[in-house]
Amino acid sequence: MNRSYICKYFGSTILLFFITLPIFRLMRGVSAETIFHELRVAFPYLIIGLIAGSIPTLVANVIAFRLLDYYRINIKWVKPILISLTIIGICLTTYLVLKTLHLGFFLTYSCIAIVCGLVFKVEKK
Repeated sequence: MNRSYICKYFGSTILLFFITLPIFRLMRGVSAETIFHELRVAFPYLIIGLIAGSIPTLVANVIAFRLLDYYRINIKWVKPILISLTIIGICLTTYLVLKTLHLGFFLTYSCIAIVCGLVFKVEKK
C-alpha cells in the first residue's frame, strides 16, 4: 500500500477545511471583516484543535493503516475504515474543543475528509 496516502489525506483535509470555512461563512452573509476577526480570535482554538484532535486522529490512522497492511486486508476496505476513523476523530475533536457538536462545522469537515479520502490512491502503481 502507498504509505504517502495518509500524509496526502490529512494534509489536504486540514488545508481544504481551513480554506473552505471562511468561504462558507461568506456565503451565509457574514462580512469578511467579521470573519477575519473571528479567525484572529479563534486561532488559539484552531491550534488546540489541531494538536488535540488531528494528531491523535493521525496516529490512529497510521496505526490502522499499518495493521491493515500487515494483515493484508482487502484494499476496498482500507479507505472506508480510514475515513471512518477520521470522522470519529473529527466528531470527538469538535465536541472536546467546542464543548458541543456544532453541526455545520462537523458536516463541513467530514465532507471534506470523505472527498479527500476518496481522491487519493491507497494502492501503489
